[in-house]
Amino acid sequence: MANIRSGARRSLALLGVVGLAVGAGGLAASAQSSSAPSAEIMTLSGMSTNVDLDAGTAAVLKDNGVTVTPVAPATVTTSGGKTTASFPITEGYVSVYPESQQPFIRGTFSHSGGLTFSAGGKSVTATDFIVNPGSSTLTATVGGNGVQLLDLDGTNVKVTQDGATTRVEGTVAKLSATAASALNQTFGVSLFKQGIPLGVVRIAAQGTAGPGGAPDAEIQALGGQATNVDLDPGTAGVLKDNGVSVAPVEPATVSTSGSTTTASFPITQGYVSVYPKSETPFIRGTFSHVGGLTFSAGGKSVTATDLIVNPGSSSLTATVGGNAVKLLDLDGTNVKVTQDGSTTRVEGTVAKLSSDAAQALNQTFGVTLFKQGIPLGVVRIAAVAGPPAGVVGDATPPTTQAPSASSAARAQTPVGGVATGGGGTAGTGSPFGGTLPAAAFGALLLAGGGVWQYRARLQRIS
Repeated sequence: MANIRSGARRSLALLGVVGLAVGAGGLAASAQSSSAPSAEIMTLSGMSTNVDLDAGTAAVLKDNGVTVTPVAPATVTTSGGKTTASFPITEGYVSVYPESQQPFIRGTFSHSGGLTFSAGGKSVTATDFIVNPGSSTLTATVGGNGVQLLDLDGTNVKVTQDGATTRVEGTVAKLSATAASALNQTFGVSLFKQGIPLGVVRIAAQGTAGPGGAPDAEIQALGGQATNVDLDPGTAGVLKDNGVSVAPVEPATVSTSGSTTTASFPITQGYVSVYPKSETPFIRGTFSHVGGLTFSAGGKSVTATDLIVNPGSSSLTATVGGNAVKLLDLDGTNVKVTQDGSTTRVEGTVAKLSSDAAQALNQTFGVTLFKQGIPLGVVRIAAVAGPPAGVVGDATPPTTQAPSASSAARAQTPVGGVATGGGGTAGTGSPFGGTLPAAAFGALLLAGGGVWQYRARLQRIS
């Protein structure tokens, strides 16, 4: 392949999405903050969330010919009669407020991998789980769309500290009504009921503390519309000259109008807080997308999906080969923000190739074409507050009616109503210089009097 055009420093870059590098007051906020969080985790990145499968539910699944298999890098293992599914934590932002400020746990954090449920030649696969404790939801990618998944009962949760690792154990994951309905439709059964316990959740987590301060405004649930990237013309020329094709992964799209080629990625979930400009970084949080892009050349390809932006660290991560990879550095120096009714528009951020992505692309295609800092294009975001586009309804308490799929798989009635961040204990003192304190992360799961609700609509896959 040819060398990069020296005048423009152009080359192939992977997909780009901007961190919301905007001025305070530029975002439409769903909630105002009157005080600083007690603890702030700027980058939550490890270790994993584990689910010990309920023995009764496992027996019912087996008796009815339903198999559960992991999507890498998630794993499913069996030891001493106990089957455990494990999902690596990849990225996240969490802030812990005083209990008087509901919801007092806010942010989002994400996982890689997933699970596939199969029976009768049909299957449902859910991957890339994203938890929003403030809105009491978990979204996942199912059939290319952001959807809801489970209800969680944290009544008996316990929190311990093991060095730099916080461990949270005892939350019960239960099937949501919408998930149960979709699974029944997919497999042609009436087996799945709301409230059936999937298993007991154990979380081991680490994170980097943030700088503190009090935000001026927040978007507690960012649920649309899309992030668009107008491809840099020079980069587009290099791609074409070197035989590199770019194809969208649905529901992302790539379109050309005039001389401008634009890639568009639907926003599915997120949390963003806006701080005074004097408190750097003044935009913090994470927000996520579905879809992605595939770059192909010489019979080889690289596919990146499920993009997650962390504006506080000015970075974008994505799922590549089943793993979370940092793809882009984000430069919002010349960003502009406008308001169009309920939609906030953020334009002008430049997405640039990260060193890790450049190295991986060079290795994949056997070239030296890719360099850190090469611009992919200019980013345009249209964002609105609210639940993800693929999610039906707001977070509400699950029904109190017990499921009847099997007496062995009967669920306890969820306790505590809607998860609003009530219950639990926020960290105290000045926690902004190290890893996440046990009490702060414990409060993350001790929501709503002991209930976190993860609910998702599993779409039917034939």
